[in-house]
Amino acid sequence: MPLRSLIHDGRGAKRAASVAAKTALAGLVLGFGIAMAGCSADYVESNTAPVNLIIRSINDGAQLDSDVRNGELSTFVCENEVDVSVTVRNKNPNSPAAPSSDVQVDSYEVRYMRSDGRGVEGVDVPYRITGTLSTTVAIDADLTFPLEVVRRQAKLDPPLNNIAQTTILTVNAQVTLYGKTISGHRVTASGFLQIDFADFGDKDTSCPTN
Repeated sequence: MPLRSLIHDGRGAKRAASVAAKTALAGLVLGFGIAMAGCSADYVESNTAPVNLIIRSINDGAQLDSDVRNGELSTFVCENEVDVSVTVRNKNPNSPAAPSSDVQVDSYEVRYMRSDGRGVEGVDVPYRITGTLSTTVAIDADLTFPLEVVRRQAKLDPPLNNIAQTTILTVNAQVTLYGKTISGHRVTASGFLQIDFADFGDKDTSCPTN
């Protein structure tokens, strides 16, 4: 074969290899970009609202001691309320704050769980509770309000009415708030509170106020 043909064939093979390498690299970059586009954080994809409703703290981050019987002779029961602090933030930090993104919190749920896995309501833990709220959280603002996390009725039913003075029942309460923006997008937020139930032997003469 002539030398010129050999040189021409060699250059052609190098060009083909270079094109193939560039094509493969472009495919990798495109695939990576698509993969990254599908890896948005859960808090971005969990709802269609432009904002997140966030629970900043429950009971200032402290656990709650819940007395299952009140009074020196354990003659009455009281509900338990704690302060819940919330805020509303734009998902896109570069977006301007708009009044249409203010959140109206309209309901809540408290669900009780145990760390040992036992969770039958009315046997191992109190029944979950739901309630209504009517409060508005402005965009980029903080708001604190009282929330009932243990109702009186729960202390009259198992398992709380079975607690003696030498018994403590510890549960984790999941508090979930539900609401919607002024523009109509639904939002939720969840947080946890440890509650220690016991008969603490207090000398109260009336239920404490929050």
